[in-house]
Amino acid sequence: MTMQNLVERGLPSSMPEHDESSELQEAQEAARYALLQRLAPALQHQLMGKFQSMGMIAAMMDRRFQSEHPDFSSIREDCKSLSSVSRATVDFIVNLMSWIEPKATDSLKLDAGIAECVGLLATKLRFKGFSLVNEVSGMEAEVSARALRSVLSAALIALADQPRPPATFVLRAVPVGDAVELSIEICPTEKPSKPAYASAYRALRRRDVEMLARAESVRLAFGISSVKMVFPCVASSAQLTG
Repeated sequence: MTMQNLVERGLPSSMPEHDESSELQEAQEAARYALLQRLAPALQHQLMGKFQSMGMIAAMMDRRFQSEHPDFSSIREDCKSLSSVSRATVDFIVNLMSWIEPKATDSLKLDAGIAECVGLLATKLRFKGFSLVNEVSGMEAEVSARALRSVLSAALIALADQPRPPATFVLRAVPVGDAVELSIEICPTEKPSKPAYASAYRALRRRDVEMLARAESVRLAFGISSVKMVFPCVASSAQLTG
């Protein structure tokens, strides 16, 4: 009995139908996983830096206590410092979890979000011979935190993963109606080439960035020497309650 006979009789076919939406979702999830694997070392480095600060203050307090004549005034100041650093660490961990398990409803100001991504990736990209210049300031438009973090971070990593001479990535942004256009301009530099930096996980490709942009409704365009991303603005909590 042929496949056509089975279909005509209403019997199930042993061959599943081609589901493009399912394939697209799988590609997007694969891109998210690949990006998280590449971001994990940088996130871990920042987290360890927070705990290192706490450890240094605790060690200083311990030395003061071991003194023959403890300076309790200094110890009280150390306690205040430790309390302040611990609160900052808790806030950082909460923010860190939003990178790992983002919520679709979370938003942030564009300039703050870009500064966050640049701060996270600057050292990592410098090891590969690339520097970041952030020229975005005073752009307080609210955008999706998940969209900005995933698409911008993936674009920067993907650009650095491509075989190219050392360059500076310059970030600029302009408002476009009810959206903002963020661009990454690739400016070659005269710096000597650095040895290739081998990542523990696979390179990010242009398709990964395209899949993430499509999942977050971000318009994306790769040029010869630039990448442009258009992020829709979202209503801030103040606007919603106003």
